[in-house]
Amino acid sequence: MADYPTFTCAYEKDHNPPLDAEAERWFQQARRLERAMGPWPEVERLYQQAIAKNHWKAMHNLANLYRTGFPGEPGIEKNTQKMLDLYERMVELKVPLGYYNWAVTAERGNGVLKSDRMASSYMFQAALMGSPLAQVSIGSFFAFGLPIEQQDNEMAEKYYRCAGAQDDTYALRKVGSFYKNSKKNYPRALYYYQRAAALGDKDAIDTLVTAFDPGSAKTNGFGFNYAPNVKLFNLYNDLYEKARNDPSWRYPNLIDEHALPKHPTQGYDAEHPGKPFRL
Repeated sequence: MADYPTFTCAYEKDHNPPLDAEAERWFQQARRLERAMGPWPEVERLYQQAIAKNHWKAMHNLANLYRTGFPGEPGIEKNTQKMLDLYERMVELKVPLGYYNWAVTAERGNGVLKSDRMASSYMFQAALMGSPLAQVSIGSFFAFGLPIEQQDNEMAEKYYRCAGAQDDTYALRKVGSFYKNSKKNYPRALYYYQRAAALGDKDAIDTLVTAFDPGSAKTNGFGFNYAPNVKLFNLYNDLYEKARNDPSWRYPNLIDEHALPKHPTQGYDAEHPGKPFRL
């Protein structure tokens, strides 16, 4: 197998530059307007104000708007060069997410020459700096991206576990998927979906709905093989509606107040059936 950088678990929060308080207020105003679908010139203006004070989250959000453009009267025009300029500025500030953005950009050839070598270099650097998105990407590479005889589930799990210790909902869902599909550890998989659900992720909540659906007896809880549970099915349906109606909704005590029941065959955790899995 090719030589790969030594695994080191790092967390994004330990590498992100601090945010200016005034810039953070402008950023939050822009986010509220963005969720309300405009007015887009004001969204762009507020993000730019925050960016002037090196607010890297504003750089990321505005770059995303430039990446796709947003139609409207007026909207935000797609501008790949402005997107790249913001990604470059994030890298200059040594923001882990900036390195991840560059990796994806190089991988897709979006405004720059498509380069797998550049993409891999930036992706590993992002992971070393704690980006959970980069960590799940590398985990996926080791678990599924290599020829089958070279796949390394042990290394993949290290990256997934590190990403799963952070509070990125997309990464948490990917970690859950890994434990479900690759490790066949259904209680541990659903634990990560539950962590994402506590952070307001609708897709994760929907996964929990289907896992306990009373109508899913013939489909084994949609692959998780949990017994149907009306009480939990109703709970997660209610939580889904709350998350759908309020993007800021969170339930930080979800895991403590509604611990997952025992799995019919794997207990609380396939590796340690008698003890609930915790980070």
